[in-house]
Amino acid sequence: MNRKMLSLALLFFQVLSLACQLVWSQSCEQMRIMVPAYFDPSSNSQAWSSLNSAATTLPNRIVAIANPSNGPGSAAQSSYQNVITALQRQTGLVIGYVSTNYSNRASNLVQDDVDTWYRFYPTINGIFFDEVANTDGKQPYYQSLYNYVKSKNSSSLVVNNPGAPTLETYLFYNGSRVADVICIFESGVGGLSMTQSSWTSNYSRYNFYALFYNVTDVNVSSFDYGDVIDRAYQQNVGWVYVTNDSLPNPWDTIASYFSGEVDYIKNDNQC
Repeated sequence: MNRKMLSLALLFFQVLSLACQLVWSQSCEQMRIMVPAYFDPSSNSQAWSSLNSAATTLPNRIVAIANPSNGPGSAAQSSYQNVITALQRQTGLVIGYVSTNYSNRASNLVQDDVDTWYRFYPTINGIFFDEVANTDGKQPYYQSLYNYVKSKNSSSLVVNNPGAPTLETYLFYNGSRVADVICIFESGVGGLSMTQSSWTSNYSRYNFYALFYNVTDVNVSSFDYGDVIDRAYQQNVGWVYVTNDSLPNPWDTIASYFSGEVDYIKNDNQC
């Protein structure tokens, strides 16, 4: 092979290698973590510090759901403003909890909670709507709430939590968004058999979120947080949180193995 042919061959393989890298970078969707942070920063500052550390390890991939009192509470708290600011400085986001009681709560009352979040904590990054309906007919209710949050700040993240499989029309209804992210699983059992609805394969994994509680750590080889994270990834889920905490409130403290969970996701989803 003469020098000219050798040069052309080398150039070809360089271009091919670059093309493969580009395809990989476009197709690789790294897992992100969204933590129901239903713990008071004034009494559990360490848990919030763990979230800051996670955001350092996984830049732009950590979201905390703040919940002072089944919603924003009756008064702004400096402890919450401090942890919101601290996590945002580490590239994390904080969104506020609001219950909808499966659409049985009057929309004006839900909007009042949204207003309160943005009034008490002006830098809040969005809203987590809990107890969300997943049967047909309630889509306009939730689409109206979605638009209301976006009217506060168009970059706000809106997460809806039915905690179970839902209809495609709860993601898009009449051609417009109903949620940015849907939590399609919230349970302490059945994590390894969690299965997404077939329609979800038409969308990016970042539209879907799964919550697993009562999950043992890696000392139990038959079932651990790595297994359920892998299951979520295989099921086209992009947002996840796994904890060993359990009922009646599995979100009242951070997982005992949270740093390991963060490292697992970092090392398991490298692009």
